[in-house]
Amino acid sequence: MHIGIIGCGQLARLMALAGKSMGIRFSFVAIGDESTSCVEELGPVIQWHENISTSGLLQAMGHPEVITVEREDVDAHLLLELSMKVKVHPSPESVATCQNRLKEKLALNKLKIPSTPWFSVTNRDTLERAIELFNFPIVIKSLEQGYDGKNQWQIHDQKQLDQLLENTTTINWIVEPKIDFIKETSLIGVRSATGEIKFYPLTEKHHENGILRASIAPDDHIDESVKREIEESLTQLFHKWQYVGVMAMELFILPDGFVVNELAPRVHNSGHWTDNSMLTSQFENHIRAILGMAIGSTELNGFAGMVNILGTDANESFEVPSEGKLHMYNKTHKPNRKLGHINLSDNSRHNLLNKLNKTENAIYLSSRFAPTSVDYSGQRA
Repeated sequence: MHIGIIGCGQLARLMALAGKSMGIRFSFVAIGDESTSCVEELGPVIQWHENISTSGLLQAMGHPEVITVEREDVDAHLLLELSMKVKVHPSPESVATCQNRLKEKLALNKLKIPSTPWFSVTNRDTLERAIELFNFPIVIKSLEQGYDGKNQWQIHDQKQLDQLLENTTTINWIVEPKIDFIKETSLIGVRSATGEIKFYPLTEKHHENGILRASIAPDDHIDESVKREIEESLTQLFHKWQYVGVMAMELFILPDGFVVNELAPRVHNSGHWTDNSMLTSQFENHIRAILGMAIGSTELNGFAGMVNILGTDANESFEVPSEGKLHMYNKTHKPNRKLGHINLSDNSRHNLLNKLNKTENAIYLSSRFAPTSVDYSGQRA
């Protein structure tokens, strides 16, 4: 079997590494000037440009049986044209919806899935209406290209808003109130081409400056009725979209329930902990799903977690805990760039929290780029 992946980043790398152990071949499509270092020696890389036909692209890739994506910011028209000649999972329509915040919000509203309140603004008049509706503080987000805290701004007062407006030429945003949430979590689910659906345990997430710093699963401090409602929401979306592959539903947990912050139609950073000997990883299950194979186990015994290795000015060498599983992405150093991650597990949540803190301190303690260390009991250290 042969899978083509649009994109050459770390998610493409991790999918290919999982698939190679299953005897699956891969080829990759590089878009624009993106680096291909993550997928070196994992399969042929084809540079896409507008003058290449879809037939020519598929021929250069070696005619894969199915094509998937490692991120949502890809050319939806390219995916649509490819889907006329080869299976594309997830569908071009799903990717196009998730790559645009307004389309995504409207899709969630249509399915009556609770999401963060929002207001679409296209000029200063509608922006003023949004502020009247929500009051400060607000969060302004671009419709596209918003990930790892990019292209979104927390605005606390009129002065900050004026500064943003001075440095922008186009207003085409989503405005949301700043949500007073208890914590951030995500549900990673997978639906096969055969219609089989499974979910991983809810994952508790810890961010710094909009970038995922660490995660732990299961997030077992959420009421069972809320967990069921979250899973039912993603199940509803899977069926409505006839979705195939892994999807992450990112959530804010509230005192009285939850709201969806955003969707990711792909394997997701918060699910890297699933690369664990106790269950089938999100990477393997994505491959299984898009090939129509049975989905592997998503049940976790005990606790698992992950710490991201973000680019710092510290020495690259740090001590990896003996029980930790290190993944490096073959990237060059750059501040805040995701260079790799370390997975950890334990039968005790308390012991795992200690391991996560120890690991994070080993990576970041001497780094001036590093934010304050996270205490995973829920407080900031």
